[in-house]
Amino acid sequence: MIVHESDLEDDHFDEGPSKSQLKRDAHAIRDLGAELAALGRAELARVPLPEDVRDAIEELNRTTKNGARKRQLGWLAKRLRKIDIEPVEAALESIRQAARLNSQTLHLVEQWRDRLLGDDEQPNPKQALTDFLDKYPHADRQQLRQLQRSAGKEKSENKPPKSARLLFKSVRDVINYIPPDSP
Repeated sequence: MIVHESDLEDDHFDEGPSKSQLKRDAHAIRDLGAELAALGRAELARVPLPEDVRDAIEELNRTTKNGARKRQLGWLAKRLRKIDIEPVEAALESIRQAARLNSQTLHLVEQWRDRLLGDDEQPNPKQALTDFLDKYPHADRQQLRQLQRSAGKEKSENKPPKSARLLFKSVRDVINYIPPDSP
């Protein structure tokens, strides 16, 4: 059979999305549903969702058997296809950014705690305390110094690191401190 170029120009070909694209879209919606189901109650409350979608998420979270869970995820995806998901994705991105910021802050706190305890890179805890107080002048020097000494003593006596934990909390509080607005 010979195919002529004029036959190819007919409008017999559909210009819509390919089958592969439709599958990718369906998987993206299912992944979105799984991500929504993984959120905690407080985070889920920040996402603008209709009540039927929230009910489907709650049902998915109550379902434990794999086959039933997969079907429930499909039901959730079907509900999600009927709504505008842009505000949902925007809210999820906001939650992700907050989580990234929290993670970065925790890494910073861990680094300062390690420096204050005298890690391999900064073996001088006194200099680390000076550096910390230069960067965060509102910190309580006496409390931090006392926690440094107690943590060092606990480490040398092979005791549980109670003071190191308290030092971590103090450093976290100092780093997360938001000064009151000045009048």
